[in-house]
Amino acid sequence: MLKFLENRSDYFKNISRLVAGTSVAQLISFLTAPVITRLFTPDDVGGFTFLISIAGGIGLIATLRYEMAIILPKENRDSVNLAFMSLMIALVISVVSTILLFVADRFLFPGSIMNPAYRQWIWLFPFLIFLMGASNVFQQWFNHKGEYKTLAYSKVVTSGVNNLTTLLMGFAGMGALGLWLGNFAGFFLAVVFFCIFFYIRYRRDFSCFNLQEQKKLAKKYKYLPTANTPQVIVEMVQSYGIVYLLKIFFSSSVLGFYALSLRLLQAPLWLVGISIGQVFYKEASVQYKKDGNLLKPVMKTLKTSTVIAFPMLIILLTIGPWLIGFVFGHNWTEAGKYARILAPWMFFDFIRSTISQAPLIIGKAKSMFRIASIGSILIVISVVTGGLFFKDAVTGLILLSAVQSLYCILVIIWIVAITRKSIRSQI
Repeated sequence: MLKFLENRSDYFKNISRLVAGTSVAQLISFLTAPVITRLFTPDDVGGFTFLISIAGGIGLIATLRYEMAIILPKENRDSVNLAFMSLMIALVISVVSTILLFVADRFLFPGSIMNPAYRQWIWLFPFLIFLMGASNVFQQWFNHKGEYKTLAYSKVVTSGVNNLTTLLMGFAGMGALGLWLGNFAGFFLAVVFFCIFFYIRYRRDFSCFNLQEQKKLAKKYKYLPTANTPQVIVEMVQSYGIVYLLKIFFSSSVLGFYALSLRLLQAPLWLVGISIGQVFYKEASVQYKKDGNLLKPVMKTLKTSTVIAFPMLIILLTIGPWLIGFVFGHNWTEAGKYARILAPWMFFDFIRSTISQAPLIIGKAKSMFRIASIGSILIVISVVTGGLFFKDAVTGLILLSAVQSLYCILVIIWIVAITRKSIRSQI
């Protein structure tokens, strides 16, 4: 009984450390957001969102998802080699992206592949892709080591640098470029921060670097690039596909309102969700290797995430439009209406995201890929229906939120079911 309480105490202590860092990061974003929304127009935010979604999508798979294996081996040597291998893959993909961008711009579509206003800074794309991949690798490494304070500090660094740079660029009148540079600066300083801490605490692990071992590990965890990477691509369609579809059917202003509403919803929920998910992944992996019982950490995480997200759901449903218009300016009141519509979906998606790694732990990545594919198809159908048939963004978002809320509920039920089944198979 005492051991159980001790483990439970450690679980919530680790979450508290990450949530504390997230809270400070979100406080920075909250204090600067009213100024940022007055420095940048909905068109600026819409254009930035469209382009950053492309870089973000590639950045998520820049390591071919091998960073997700860092936490799984029992031997530290294997984790070290997986981390180095993931960084090298991200570097290679970044270089390839640079070559492809150069060839496309100079030979395939000269003068037309990119907006002239973006031509001077579009070459930062490959660097941002590498920084995103490297950030994911370091987050998994420090999660593996239980360095939750370091992860918390990194969130504050990323948010602080991002928002400060964005403010400076906004006062300089740089438009969407200022939003881009702020995002780039945040990721750059976060990776520098991780590198410094890695060198100070784990420089002895450099001696574990071995290419032959990395080849064996790549083969052992090949299901990550073959099964989990396609799943992430499908999930990117779920996240970023909406951006592309809104860009096709509606104006940049509509995309800007959607981007702000999503940022207000996802920023507090998803960053806290990432914190909970990181602790869950570590604790659940250890628990599953110990006795095969994944149900306890799943149910504990479900309860925790529900308690955290529910108050925000109520606030947005009741006074969302008025609150957002008051804080960010009357030009953004429409974003409050979007936030109210999307709130139920974000609530259930937040809960789902905190336990989304459970299928990976018990070897159900392929099943999750098929389920995620269904979710992407439903997103496309919802937005296309609103844009093509109703020709109304609000109608499309209402349909999207309703369908995706139901989808997330069914995914949560499925994850609980497979964890229960995994217990029976151990008996």
